Amino acid sequence: LVNGVGRMCWACEEEAMWRRYQLEVAVERGEIPPGFEPEDFEAAGLPVPPKRAAETQTAETANPFACDAPDKA
Repeated sequence: LVNGVGRMCWACEEEAMWRRYQLEVAVERGEIPPGFEPEDFEAAGLPVPPKRAAETQTAETANPFACDAPDKA
Protein backbone atom coordinates (compact mmCIF):
# COMPACT_ATOMS: atom_id res chain seq x y z
CA LEU A 1 0.00 0.00 0.00
CA VAL A 2 1.20 3.47 -0.88
CA ASN A 3 -0.69 6.43 0.60
CA GLY A 4 -3.64 4.15 1.31
CA VAL A 5 -3.93 2.97 -2.29
CA GLY A 6 -3.64 -0.69 -3.31
CA ARG A 7 -2.09 -1.66 -6.61
CA MET A 8 -0.45 1.06 -8.69
CA CYS A 9 1.51 1.10 -11.90
CA TRP A 10 5.23 1.54 -11.21
CA ALA A 11 5.20 5.13 -12.52
CA CYS A 12 2.38 6.12 -10.18
CA GLU A 13 4.10 4.39 -7.27
CA GLU A 14 7.33 6.25 -8.06
CA GLU A 15 5.43 9.55 -8.18
CA ALA A 16 3.74 8.82 -4.83
CA MET A 17 7.11 8.06 -3.22
CA TRP A 18 8.66 11.21 -4.76
CA ARG A 19 5.76 13.32 -3.48
CA ARG A 20 6.17 11.86 0.03
CA TYR A 21 9.90 12.66 -0.13
CA GLN A 22 9.13 16.26 -1.16
CA LEU A 23 6.76 16.59 1.80
CA GLU A 24 9.41 15.28 4.20
CA VAL A 25 12.01 17.69 2.79
CA ALA A 26 9.54 20.57 3.22
CA VAL A 27 9.03 19.62 6.87
CA GLU A 28 12.81 19.68 7.36
CA ARG A 29 13.05 23.13 5.73
CA GLY A 30 10.08 24.44 7.72
CA GLU A 31 8.14 25.84 4.77
CA ILE A 32 5.35 24.74 2.45
CA PRO A 33 6.67 24.72 -1.13
CA PRO A 34 4.68 25.94 -4.14
CA GLY A 35 2.19 23.36 -5.33
CA PHE A 36 1.53 21.94 -1.86
CA GLU A 37 -1.20 22.72 0.63
CA PRO A 38 -1.34 22.13 4.40
CA GLU A 39 -3.86 19.36 3.74
CA ASP A 40 -1.17 17.42 1.81
CA PHE A 41 0.96 17.22 4.95
CA GLU A 42 -1.99 16.26 7.14
CA ALA A 43 -3.03 13.51 4.70
CA ALA A 44 0.50 12.10 4.81
CA GLY A 45 0.54 12.15 8.62
CA LEU A 46 3.28 14.80 8.75
CA PRO A 47 3.41 18.04 10.72
CA VAL A 48 2.45 21.13 8.72
CA PRO A 49 5.38 23.56 8.26
CA PRO A 50 4.72 26.99 9.77
CA LYS A 51 5.32 29.17 6.70
CA ARG A 52 4.73 29.17 2.95
CA ALA A 53 7.62 29.43 0.48
CA ALA A 54 7.66 32.14 -2.17
CA GLU A 55 5.30 31.37 -5.06
CA THR A 56 7.88 31.62 -7.85
CA GLN A 57 7.14 28.38 -9.68
CA THR A 58 7.40 28.60 -13.47
CA ALA A 59 6.35 26.26 -16.24
CA GLU A 60 9.89 24.84 -16.32
CA THR A 61 9.86 23.92 -12.62
CA ALA A 62 6.29 22.62 -12.50
CA ASN A 63 5.90 18.86 -12.11
CA PRO A 64 5.23 17.47 -15.60
CA PHE A 65 4.10 14.04 -14.36
CA ALA A 66 0.76 12.83 -15.63
CA CYS A 67 -0.24 9.17 -15.50
CA ASP A 68 -2.22 7.91 -18.47
CA ALA A 69 -2.29 4.28 -17.33
CA PRO A 70 -5.79 2.84 -17.04
CA ASP A 71 -7.03 2.17 -13.53
CA LYS A 72 -6.62 -1.47 -12.61
CA ALA A 73 -7.52 -2.27 -9.07
